Amino acid sequence: MRPKLRIGLLLEGASSPYWASRMIERIIRSDHSEIVLLVIDGGMEKDLDPVHATESFLYDTYIWLDRRRNHGSPDPLVIEDLPAGLEKVGRVYLKRTRDPGRTLSPEAVKRIEDMDLDVLIDIGKVTPLGEISRCCRYGVWSFSPGDGEEYDGRPPGFWEIYDGVPVTGSHVRRIAGGATSMIYRSHSHTVRFSEVRNRRQLYLKGISFIPRLLEALYLRGEEAIIPVEGGGLAAWGPTPRPGPGNLDMLAFFFKRLPWNAAYLTKRTLFEERWALRYELGKRIPTTYDNTTLLVPPPRTWWGDPQAAQHDNDFYIFVEELELPRSRNHGHISVIKVNADGTHEPPVRVLERTYHLSYPFVFEWKGVHYMVPESSAARTIELFEAVDFPYHWRPVKNLMSDVFAVDTTIVRRNGRWWLFCNMKESEGAPINDELFLFHSDDLLGDHWEPHPLNPIVTDARNARPAGRIFEQDGILYRPSQDCSKCYGHAVNINRIVEMDESRYKEVQTAYLEPGMFPGASRVHTFSHVHGLTVVDTYISRPKFIPERSGQRDSS
Repeated sequence: MRPKLRIGLLLEGASSPYWASRMIERIIRSDHSEIVLLVIDGGMEKDLDPVHATESFLYDTYIWLDRRRNHGSPDPLVIEDLPAGLEKVGRVYLKRTRDPGRTLSPEAVKRIEDMDLDVLIDIGKVTPLGEISRCCRYGVWSFSPGDGEEYDGRPPGFWEIYDGVPVTGSHVRRIAGGATSMIYRSHSHTVRFSEVRNRRQLYLKGISFIPRLLEALYLRGEEAIIPVEGGGLAAWGPTPRPGPGNLDMLAFFFKRLPWNAAYLTKRTLFEERWALRYELGKRIPTTYDNTTLLVPPPRTWWGDPQAAQHDNDFYIFVEELELPRSRNHGHISVIKVNADGTHEPPVRVLERTYHLSYPFVFEWKGVHYMVPESSAARTIELFEAVDFPYHWRPVKNLMSDVFAVDTTIVRRNGRWWLFCNMKESEGAPINDELFLFHSDDLLGDHWEPHPLNPIVTDARNARPAGRIFEQDGILYRPSQDCSKCYGHAVNINRIVEMDESRYKEVQTAYLEPGMFPGASRVHTFSHVHGLTVVDTYISRPKFIPERSGQRDSS
């Protein structure tokens, strides 16, 4: 067995924030790395540290109110004792002075060098690194909020809200041999109404970044930590932006007034729900002017439509949810579409004691299978039809003890490929990271994770949005654009490479709400030979009566 990577931790003291403690625990439990040194730096006094400095009464008040409104757990920045398992790890203490640099004795440098570190992880990020980065084979790594191009993460997640950008980035920086590069980057939907929630999701998702990179380095070598596109070397990094002052906060409050007014008006006067649009035809539509709009009964949602064909009949499987969501959970229903474009009433076909959605249906060797989303049970479940499409029985759990959504399976080159979005840490966003697994046996007991997991780490393009379909021998993967909101639009991505070691896709089309009359979001796209179906978010006045089961032609 190869020796583990030798890891050092650079800390401000004998404690760490919650997010860093969870990251350290993952490294301690790993098969690829061991922590062999703690470098303790007491840090600069707070009045000399620009990261912690603030002179804005309005900003401090805003944060105080934001914390009171959005005090969810876990808090990634709460300070706690170092995790168990580090008690016998050697320590080096750095001495700091009030000048901008730091005093480090030759003996301390020699001791760090003698530890033969592969990587030093900088958690405190208050130490001017200087020659420390040259003491480690692969440099010093650190996690930071901010995309590393326009935003440097100070304050974490604020300026993205202020500027109204749809996504907020986070990244891992590497300093090696005097050069700086970005070796990992991810993007999340910007939580526009709360800086606290915006930064919380960044840190909780970021728990996984460095452990993933260490595993990739261990398995694939230095090629696994090359700079990401746009990640630059040496001069890389955004120009630091000053902390928000009182004038900035006044401008911020006035900028938010129209958004808040529009939001409250919409919530008060309109009811939003998912509805279906479908069109018969062998080819994928190039425009959507002739789709049939199928509106569910009042206080009901139809979402996550999945098209299926059996003999000469077409079916749309949907998540059906009766409102309010707080008192009901979703079940799976099916709507038969007739040859003339009319449809039959929905029939309930699968229900569990927990929420079901995204009923992915496919056929293999004459048997119809369904993989509904069952994240509420922390499973990926496989069902087979005993009387298609109305009766199903459970076959097995493809995976257990996972939080996975929108599982989508395709067979290619003699293997099964399973796509799903996952979150690995409590409180991390679910829309950001796409994972890929493969197996030679659909009913086998092992799905091998792809070495590049997550293969997409961007809320704009990660989450599955329907069946992977083939045209002219090429596979296309629909995915959700969750940048502005959940299910804002649908990307169509051409899969360029997919094998046991590589994955690459490129966007070829974009379905946005404006393509569908009356739609504010486009969420799912499903196509089989003869039927295309999508679901869109529509708004209806709350105080105007509505006909049940309304069916229109758009």
